[in-house]
Amino acid sequence: MSNEPVTPAPAPAAQPAPRKDRTWIIVISIILGIILACAILPLGGMALLLALGGGSATATVPGSRWQEEVISGRGTDRIVIITVSGTIGASAGDGLFSAGLSHEQLLSQIRTAADDTRVKAVVLRVDSPGGGVVASNELYVELKKLREKGKHLVISMGSVAASGGYYISMAGERIYANPDTLTGSLGVIVSLLNYDEAFERLGLREYVYKSGDFKDIGSPLRPPQPEEEAIWKALVDEAYQGFVDVIVEGRGMARDDVIRLADGRIYTGRQAKALGLIDELGNLDDAIEGAKELAGLTDALIVRYRSFNTLRDLLQANLERNLQPADPLGLRAIVQPHAPRLEYRFVP
Repeated sequence: MSNEPVTPAPAPAAQPAPRKDRTWIIVISIILGIILACAILPLGGMALLLALGGGSATATVPGSRWQEEVISGRGTDRIVIITVSGTIGASAGDGLFSAGLSHEQLLSQIRTAADDTRVKAVVLRVDSPGGGVVASNELYVELKKLREKGKHLVISMGSVAASGGYYISMAGERIYANPDTLTGSLGVIVSLLNYDEAFERLGLREYVYKSGDFKDIGSPLRPPQPEEEAIWKALVDEAYQGFVDVIVEGRGMARDDVIRLADGRIYTGRQAKALGLIDELGNLDDAIEGAKELAGLTDALIVRYRSFNTLRDLLQANLERNLQPADPLGLRAIVQPHAPRLEYRFVP
C-alpha cells in the first residue's frame, strides 16, 4: 500500500439557483399587464380620438367648456351646428360615451353660441321624437334668447322631428326637412302604467297612508278615479294650449288652423311643406346655405362643439356605469316606477 497522500476530489461546480420564483413573477406581471391593457386601452383610445378629433382642426371656445371642431369653410365668421338627438330631456345614460348630448349639454352649447361674437348663425339639427314638456320648453326659451342676441337660427329636420322636436323648431327663422322626414305629432301625452292585477296574482299588496285624496294620483296599484282623470285631462289641455301658442307664434298661422292640424297625427316632410308647417324641403347642407344667406355671408367656418374629456373623466364615467345595480328582470322599474310626466313626444 502506497504512503502517498490522497488528493481530495475537486468539489462540483456550484449550480445556479433555480429561477422558478422569478419566472412566476414574470408570468404574473405579463398577465396583469394584459388585463390592464384590455381595460385601459379602449378608454385611452377614446381619449386620443377626442383629443385628435379624427384629424379635424380644433380650438377652445373662449370662456366655455367646449372646443370647436371645424367641419368646413373658412374665415372668422362661424356657423355652429348643434344636434338634438333622441328623447328631449332624457338623462345621458351612457355618460361620456353616449351618442347624443344631454339636456344640460344642449343648453350649454346654445348659450356658448349665443355669447360668442364670432357666431353669426346656428343650424339646429333636430332628430328627435320629442320628450318632456319642461325640457322642450327650456330648449325653446334658450333658442329664443339666442335669436334675441342677434344670431340667426335655421332648423334642419332629420329622420324624425316630431312633437317636442317640432316644438323647439318653432324658435327658428327657417325650417328645412327631408321629404321623408316624420314630423308633426303635435300634442301632449301622459302615460300611466297600471299593474294592480299582476300584484294581486303575486300576492303583493301596498298600504298607502296619505294626507289628501289625490296625494297618490297616478298610482299603478289601482285604477284611476273619475276625479283623477279630470285632473290629468286639465293638465294635458293646458300643456296642449301652450304648444298651440308656440306654433301660432312660430309659423304665423291662425289658431283654428293650428288646432285642426294638431290632432296628434304625423306628417311627412312633403305634407308638412304643403300644410305650412315647414319652409323648405332640403337636407343639412341646404340648411347651412340658408343660414349663410340669412346672415349675409358668402363663406363661413362651419363648426360643431365638442367637449374635451381627460382619461380620468372617461374612467370615472365607466366606473359610475358599472356601479349601477343590475336589474335583468326589470323588477326595479315596477317596484320603483318613475313619476308620470307630461310629454311632447311621438309615441307609436
